[in-house]
Amino acid sequence: MDNFRKTTLDNGVRVITEHIDHVRSAAIGFWFETGSRDENPDERGISHFLEHMLFKGTGKRSALQIAREIEQVGGHLNAFTSKELTVYHASMLNDFLPLAVDTLADMASHSQFADKMIEREQGVVLEEISGSEDSPEDVVHEDFSHLLYGKHPLGSPILGTRDSVSSFTRDDVLNYWSRRYKPENMLISAAGAVDHDKVVKLVERKLNLPSEAVKRSKRKLPKVRKDTRHERRKPIVQAHLTIGGEGLSYASEERYPFFVMNTVLGGGMSSRLFQRLRERSGLAYSVYPFHEAYHDSGLYGVYVGLEEKQVKRAEKMIREELQKLINKPISKASLKRAKDQLKGGLTLGLESSAARMHRLARMDIYLKRFVSLDELLEGIDSVSIEGVQEVSRTLFDKELIVATVLPDGSVPQMG
Repeated sequence: MDNFRKTTLDNGVRVITEHIDHVRSAAIGFWFETGSRDENPDERGISHFLEHMLFKGTGKRSALQIAREIEQVGGHLNAFTSKELTVYHASMLNDFLPLAVDTLADMASHSQFADKMIEREQGVVLEEISGSEDSPEDVVHEDFSHLLYGKHPLGSPILGTRDSVSSFTRDDVLNYWSRRYKPENMLISAAGAVDHDKVVKLVERKLNLPSEAVKRSKRKLPKVRKDTRHERRKPIVQAHLTIGGEGLSYASEERYPFFVMNTVLGGGMSSRLFQRLRERSGLAYSVYPFHEAYHDSGLYGVYVGLEEKQVKRAEKMIREELQKLINKPISKASLKRAKDQLKGGLTLGLESSAARMHRLARMDIYLKRFVSLDELLEGIDSVSIEGVQEVSRTLFDKELIVATVLPDGSVPQMG
């Protein structure tokens, strides 16, 4: 706890840091609590589009200079957009942390959103949409989300649609930036060889966001739809199946039993799903569980890619494995293996500054407090066999939804 510090600036921006001894690296992220679920119907995809535009030039940096600034000192600069977050992050040697803060603050505060850059980037994002449409694995996951959430923004693709992205103007981008990129919507997290007070001073000096205080708009609670199946056909060879339903929110009290259950079901090559569908049955190369946790909801399911003629058989096997978790308590040995696997993976995963930075931010955004690694490991150790069975009932003791993307027969199989 001594290495964790948090400061809320006068303008509402939260700055959290974790100092890690014996490293020379640093990672920093500018986290905006806005994503595709916060868009109006005519703005679908604008959160992701704005993320792209922040790399396209400021008053003092060109797009090339932004790309080169961190790379030329051996660092890494990137960003991502999710349903609830937009994040700009950098990793570098700690000596260059001031450069990273200056670059990210310049991007967040002073991007120009030039008309010619907007037009150019629309073409880039349209190609990104095309790439996603050409990936049946992406398509079946989007269909699953839409089947679960319907017209709620959580059921819409983060990238938006061709029509929405093509319609964006500079005024649209500026309006969304000024509406959502507010200090009270922002958190800055840093981890590694960092000094909290120096990070705070850097942010205070460099960051200049629109300061008019606005009341946060309340997110609409999603309603889960009752439609249970969706099928589409595409010119592909392999079939793609997802089955599942509503999952847990990020701060759910059942999250620790969920972590253990998910490990038993699909955590690696020794998991039940992998062993049954791939190793013993030879039905698939790729089979895994997936989950997304939001402030007030979540989704959980199982994905498998395989021959179309095996889809029904695979669905039956998956349903049997889910039902087994409900009906038959896991063994003490299985519980211990899952806990050890989880604890080892989590501990190893937090050995990088970047991983610590991401964890810091998500804890503050979703849990509103710092959770030490020791507390996390204790939470996993506290999980009982009954807890695993109970969270399985929560997730699977209901009508599940199924989304499939199947071959349309137009593409011949090789050989």
